[in-house]
Amino acid sequence: MKSLSVPQFATTTFTQTTTAASVPLHQLVDRLLNSFVPLAVNQKSFIINDVDESFQLNADEQVLAFIVGNLLNNAIAGSHGACIRVEAVKKPEGVQIRVKNNGANFHSTVAHGFSQVVAAARKMGGNINIYNQRHEGTVITLSVAA
Repeated sequence: MKSLSVPQFATTTFTQTTTAASVPLHQLVDRLLNSFVPLAVNQKSFIINDVDESFQLNADEQVLAFIVGNLLNNAIAGSHGACIRVEAVKKPEGVQIRVKNNGANFHSTVAHGFSQVVAAARKMGGNINIYNQRHEGTVITLSVAA
């Protein structure tokens, strides 16, 4: 099994301070995706940014990049020949950012060594849910109150 790895752009200093600001999520996801293109090509997979270009989220950008970057890293590293899709939706109870993988199961990859990502999500007042259905792929959702 592969272990959780922290991409080069991420830092664990998010525990020291948090500064919430309006984050243009589509742009953040684009920057993250660009850093993962070599890994996706190596895995014969591709990534789609389905976040609306006007989507804004009030959050600490560094913490959000750490969380979403780790979810993307694991979705790509734990699959082969898959489509990885990032999307965000606003619901009455808050915002959901989803990383979907229609390929191989990456639940086991994420389940081990995932404590830093979960701690970062909780620090933001959020939660991470993992849904895996055989032959459908995996959806990891970061839910944050509005």
